[in-house]
Amino acid sequence: MHNLTKLRTHFDAGDLTGAIICPAPLEPGPAPCWIVIVKRQNGQQLVLKKDRAEQGQWRERIFKSLDAAFAACESIGFIQAKVIRK
Repeated sequence: MHNLTKLRTHFDAGDLTGAIICPAPLEPGPAPCWIVIVKRQNGQQLVLKKDRAEQGQWRERIFKSLDAAFAACESIGFIQAKVIRK
């Protein structure tokens, strides 16, 4: 589980190197939805998850706007994020 609190702890420890905002896969609708992926020092990529488990599973946090996704990146500690549009 990698929610905002846990990722903020990783950021404060210097473990995160960057943030990527990209389209959420398989999300219906005409407007794009977004997910946040963060990169660790060891090259691993972590997807931001919701704060609460749904039916015992931790699901990706889906954002309806780029502004909301970037606000999440800022709350982790990033001052910039790469946006990828597909």
